[in-house]
This record gives sequence, C-alpha cells and structure tokens, in this order.
Amino acid sequence: MKLENLLSRTEIPYPADLSDLEVTGLTYHSKLVKKGYVFVCIKGFQTDGHIYALDAAFHGASVVVCEEEIDLKTVPVLRVEDSRRALSKMAANFYENKEVPFHLYGVTGTNGKTTVAYMLKSMIEAGGSQCGMIGTISHHVGDREYEAQNTTPESCDLQRMFWEMKEQGILHCVMEVSSHALALGKVGDIEFESALFTNLTSDHMDFHKDAEDYFAAKKKLFDLVKGAAIVNLDDEYGKRLYGQLKKEGKEAYGYSLRDKKADYYAEILETTEKGSLIQVTEATRRSELLKLNTPGIFTIYNGLAAVGCARAAGYSFLTVRKGLEALKGVPGRFELVENSKGVIAIVDYAHTPDGLEKVLKTATDFKKGRLICIFGCGGDRDRSKRSQMGAAAGKYSDYCIITSDNPRTEKQETITADIEAGIYETGCNYEIIENRYEAIKKAVSIYKKGDIIMIAGKGHETYQIIGTKRLHFDDREAVKKIIENGE
Repeated sequence: MKLENLLSRTEIPYPADLSDLEVTGLTYHSKLVKKGYVFVCIKGFQTDGHIYALDAAFHGASVVVCEEEIDLKTVPVLRVEDSRRALSKMAANFYENKEVPFHLYGVTGTNGKTTVAYMLKSMIEAGGSQCGMIGTISHHVGDREYEAQNTTPESCDLQRMFWEMKEQGILHCVMEVSSHALALGKVGDIEFESALFTNLTSDHMDFHKDAEDYFAAKKKLFDLVKGAAIVNLDDEYGKRLYGQLKKEGKEAYGYSLRDKKADYYAEILETTEKGSLIQVTEATRRSELLKLNTPGIFTIYNGLAAVGCARAAGYSFLTVRKGLEALKGVPGRFELVENSKGVIAIVDYAHTPDGLEKVLKTATDFKKGRLICIFGCGGDRDRSKRSQMGAAAGKYSDYCIITSDNPRTEKQETITADIEAGIYETGCNYEIIENRYEAIKKAVSIYKKGDIIMIAGKGHETYQIIGTKRLHFDDREAVKKIIENGE
C-alpha cells in the first residue's frame, strides 16, 4: 500500500514526495517492525512508544508517526495530535476495513460483557454461521485463538483480526468493548451493527474522573451503531441511556425483569444451582420458554440481553433456544470446579462490588451450609471499590479469607487494610492469608458437606501479577489440586 492511501482521510500532513512510498506493515510495537513498516508511537500506561522510535528506525521502519518532536536522521517523522486516534484511522485504511465487512455486535457495561458475548456467539452459531469473538478471556478468529492482553485490543490488532475473519469468510463477530477502548479511541473508526449495554457500577475510577465520565465513555459506543441498541432498563444508567437514544431518534430496545412493558421482559419460573427457566415476552406479546445452564439472576439478565440482540438481528426463538442450550458455561464465570470429593468450589471473575454481591447472593440461594469466600483486590488500581468489596463479601458470607489478587507493585498490606475497612463493619468472621494458594488450601481444610467455597476475582485468568512479574496461577487448577491431593 502506498503512504497516500494509508493516510487517506486521516488529515495527517505529509510531504508530497512521500506519496508513493510503499508501506508493507503498520504497528505500534517496535519489536514487530520490519522493513517498510510505519511505526506509531503510543503513550501507554506503563511505557511511552516515543522512546522506541530509534529502535523502530533501526529495524527498518520507513515512517514514524508521533505526538512529540523526535529527531531521526534516516526516517521521515510525521507529527500528530493524538497518535492512538491516528493509528485507528490508518489501521482501517491498511486492512481496507473502513466499513467492517460483516455483522459486528458490541457489548459494553461494567459486568456481564463476557457472558453476554459467549451467549450471543452461541446463538449465532446455532443459526449455522461462523462467529468470531473479541473479549476478556481470548480472541477467536475461526479455529485460531489469540491470548487477550486487554478486553479490547489496540485498533491495529483489531483491524488485523477483522481482516483475518474476512479472509476466512466469517460473517459475524461479537466484541466486548471496554470503557478504556472507547475513551482512548481504539474503536472510533469501526461501525457496529448492534450494541448492548448491561449495567454500570463502580469500577475503573483510577482511569475515569467520576461515574459521569465513565458513563460518557460507555455512551460513545452507541454513537458508532448503525442499527439496534439493546439496553438494560433495570439499571439506573441503562434507563438513562435508553431515554437518550430514543430522544436522538435511534433504534433502541429495552430489556427488564421488572417492567412488563419492556421490549423484552423475562419472568423467572424456576431457578436452581443448575440454572434457570424463564419466560421471555416480547413487545409483540409473543412469549417463549428458555433455559439457562448457569444459575443466578445476573445470568438471567445476561441471557435476556443476548436474546434481545439476537431477536433484533432476526434470529428465531428456535435458534436462540438452541444457542442457550449448547452453552454449558463460560470459563471463570460461576464455574463449578469438578472434583472426586464432592467439594462445592466455584470460581468467578467478580472483581467489582456489584459483581461480587451478585455471585455471593446467588450462592446463598442454594447453600445448605456455610458460604466461604476467598477474594482480594488488584493493586495499583481503583482503591475506592476495596472497602465496598469487603462490605459485599461480609454481608453474604459466613467466613471470608482476604488474600492477594494481582497486587502488582502495591503493598499487599495496604490493599488488605482497604478491604478490611468494609468487611469489619459487617461483623463477618475473616482472616488474612496473603498467599492465594494457601488461602484456598485453608478454605478446603475447613470445608464441611453442604458448604460452598467461592473463589472470586480472577476467574479465567491463569496468572498473578506480583511486583512486575507475571506468574502462573489458576484458581481452578489450585483448588482441584488441593482437593484431589488432600492437602
């Protein structure tokens, strides 16, 4: 591709004599640069791409795009105001995806994004079509699976995966869209067919100024939608978003477990530790029975969101039902760890006060003994939610073990003290075991028949970040090993 085509409609100024320069690749990672690549300097949270410009030039970059003045003798430098936004526009041009060549469904919200994405993907595949998925656990492109470093990848990586899907003839993709991605402009040059809003609760206050800023970031997704928006009317911010979209004359549908006049209303007929049976009624008054294979009211909300999107996209209830029945569970989402000793141990990704409260409340609905909760909070992140997490755990649990999550470079004692401030007020008995493996081991040692062990916070993750090191750790592996070995 010629440079003039790469920079088309980007408003990036460049010397006329560079128009015919052949561009062989585009990246923001200096280690991936090859001869003829355009290297874009991005300011990240851990490092600054500008310091790698010289390295990129050494490896063969033909052009460097940056925000700050850089003196490179051998490579042309193009200055831009926002290099991340520039990368988004260039990536769409490079992979010729200015208009995404398939049906793209975006899912945003504080909690539930991953489960909704898995449910919707399963419904689409039940309809006979391949469906890609980009999200928190991993990114799926046909038979290929990429490790997810972030819920929503950088625009350059997104566009490359879209191109791969296009090459494989994949016509559908479900994508989790984080508030970070929306605020930073990672998806600013992508058009979505539909988008879903699950909820908005306290999270990421280390990144967003306040809840209003957080909501404003989520709202950006719906400015990129050409079709239907599916919104949770039982959420305060969802109801507000729905009203705004309607006022703007956009196609919006609401789902609810409370409002019978909602476009998609669900009545809970049965709920057990194995799942729920619900009756979904549409605005047309058509009703259908659907079964969900994971317990909890939060699962019902997630299922209703996916149903609304699938129905708005034209899928039959037969296909929707098949999709839900085919999905037995989502990795790290209220996942029961199978074992030969009959110990009820559940792993869940809940890492916000609202998320933790919901999974614990669900567990109390079918517990026959005690609820033992193991959890922590991430270091170098939003401190405001820690005491709230402690309060939620203490409210629903019979015993809590405060442990490490991803402490990163923050002292574990500081994180624990913040959590204790919330749990202390509830009067719940608790102890502190910093080592996560030892914390799980203690929970198993005090387990009695009828108890439930809830291991929250990391879910599908297979690592712990301690200091600056990323160490292998999987809650599911740990609890199974401890149970089976009788440690």
